[in-house]
Amino acid sequence: MKPIGLGIIGLGAQGKLSLCNSLRLNEARVAGVADVSKTALSYARKKGVKNVYTNYADLLRNNEIDAVVINLPNFLHLEGAINAAEAGKHVLLEKPLARTVEEGEKIVSSARKNGVKLMVGYDMRFNPVFRKIHDEIVDGFFGSVRIAEATNVGGGPFSPRNDSMGPVKVPAWWFDKKLTGGGALLDLGSHLVNLLIWYFGEVLQAESHLDHIFKMDLEDAATCVLRFKQGTVATAHVGWFSKTLFESLQICGTAGNKLIQIYPRSTLRTAWTGIGRSIGVGDDTSFLKVKHFVDSLQNDEQPQPSGEEGLYDLRVISIAYRNALK
Repeated sequence: MKPIGLGIIGLGAQGKLSLCNSLRLNEARVAGVADVSKTALSYARKKGVKNVYTNYADLLRNNEIDAVVINLPNFLHLEGAINAAEAGKHVLLEKPLARTVEEGEKIVSSARKNGVKLMVGYDMRFNPVFRKIHDEIVDGFFGSVRIAEATNVGGGPFSPRNDSMGPVKVPAWWFDKKLTGGGALLDLGSHLVNLLIWYFGEVLQAESHLDHIFKMDLEDAATCVLRFKQGTVATAHVGWFSKTLFESLQICGTAGNKLIQIYPRSTLRTAWTGIGRSIGVGDDTSFLKVKHFVDSLQNDEQPQPSGEEGLYDLRVISIAYRNALK
């Protein structure tokens, strides 16, 4: 089967990760990268990429490229995704889909109109632990799930960042609400909201509590409460305020319960019905995400999560913002 020709648009920290993961794939080859930074392009050349562009419009004209992985800032998602779709390239777009529901609708509509596949890059969906929970919910392990709680708290943009080239300075756009579309709830909460919707389906009600610990226009902490049609009430806690990263998931049902601490991984434990059991995390989720995208294209299948899922997440988060508790 012919390898998928990939183009990487944006070579920030996430873009470099996408590049390295793409280079690991036997089913794909990186046919080009684009970034405005000459330093970033030099990095790609050292990785063996021959075609480098300072303007991604030139990359989109490369006929060897079948699909693109877009790692642009939130405010460039709309333009980047639509341009790629109009060029006939399939798109893996890092989350969130867009800054607003209106932008998200335009991206999804463009992908449909141009007959290209659109996937939103939610890494958590490829974590073997979270996938096992999904299977157990479907199989009835928990019975009727009444309570769910997910937490992702860390330093967010305030965390020290490094890539293979050394320390990374956080771009100023991160702190501009017009450019990001939202704070911790959109940034980290989109991961958790997508995960919970994958688990429990249609949302009937969404509200949030937003906190501004560092007195910014953007919320740096949030709790989102979702009530699902099937009866589950779930809460998602997110924050940019902690010096240490903490991630967990709790599921409580009529037949069984689980409490999972994802990070710190050194203390990863799962407990249900009074029994503790250790679980390994498995392969790197960001690699599995790109691999799924490429495998889906080779098999002419729709990769998941789809653009429609990302749009539904945006709609739910938009309602939660609108119903923020004062």
